Amino acid sequence: MNNNQIKINSKIKEAIQNNKPIVALESTLISHGLPYPDNINVANESIKAVEKSGSIAATIGIINGIIKIGLNKDDIEILASTKNVEKVSLHNIALSLFNKKNAATTVAATINIASKIGINFFATGGIGGVHLDSENNSDISADLTELSRTKMFVVSSGAKSILDLEKTYEKLETLGIPRISYNSNFMPGFWYEETTYSVDQNFKKINDIANYLKLINNLNHQSSILIFNKIPKGKDIEKKLIEKWIFQSVKKAEQKNIKGKDLTPFLINEINKLSKNKTLEANKTLIINNALLAGKIAKAFSLI
Repeated sequence: MNNNQIKINSKIKEAIQNNKPIVALESTLISHGLPYPDNINVANESIKAVEKSGSIAATIGIINGIIKIGLNKDDIEILASTKNVEKVSLHNIALSLFNKKNAATTVAATINIASKIGINFFATGGIGGVHLDSENNSDISADLTELSRTKMFVVSSGAKSILDLEKTYEKLETLGIPRISYNSNFMPGFWYEETTYSVDQNFKKINDIANYLKLINNLNHQSSILIFNKIPKGKDIEKKLIEKWIFQSVKKAEQKNIKGKDLTPFLINEINKLSKNKTLEANKTLIINNALLAGKIAKAFSLI
């Protein structure tokens, strides 16, 4: 990348040069995923969680047309509170730079940028996937394509519950993306602990995950590796309730003709209303928890 297009925080630049453990964090959850001021609090708590583990956090976003690796508090405030912050994936990163926009990077955009500068780990709440009713609208997140072609160790709580989890699981299999889990035999359901879709292996120890990742790295595997981390017990929500709220919210979206990039934030907001903020609290918990696990694995990986 051209130096005029990217600005790397000095602490992160030094960490890259010296092979220190770094975890990339996305910024879409700041601008589109969480309401103000929860978005600021979660962004800052995620950074603290990574640092608590002994790794370095690198929140990625675009400020005034410059890709910034390691957003500071002012940058986070801009993305959290400014209207018309763009949500950028791979197809529109260049336009946001060209037009000197403030923009938040999706999972796909974040791992693409992070991999190009030598960051190996990434934490998020949930990945994108195959949308409901995809047979009629072919709506599949660019996250899946990018995960299939970019080497990154990705910690998440599975795909977001509002997606078609069965088809997302099948798509991950088709794309050959390895799926492992920490303390579970199944892919998580984001807001609920477990789906019925099994993972390649359940790891009980962080050091074992780090050793596996080192091995797969030595094999020069080219896709991302998904490391699933279920939502902490007590913050999870009953699957039947989630499914009921999703059904009601999807119906409302259809009535209002809400589609495309506006659909996900609409559904998340509607489901949060129906849950009386339970899903918001679950979101906040799992995002920070995933940042902490990613930091621990990255630290263990760096010591091998």
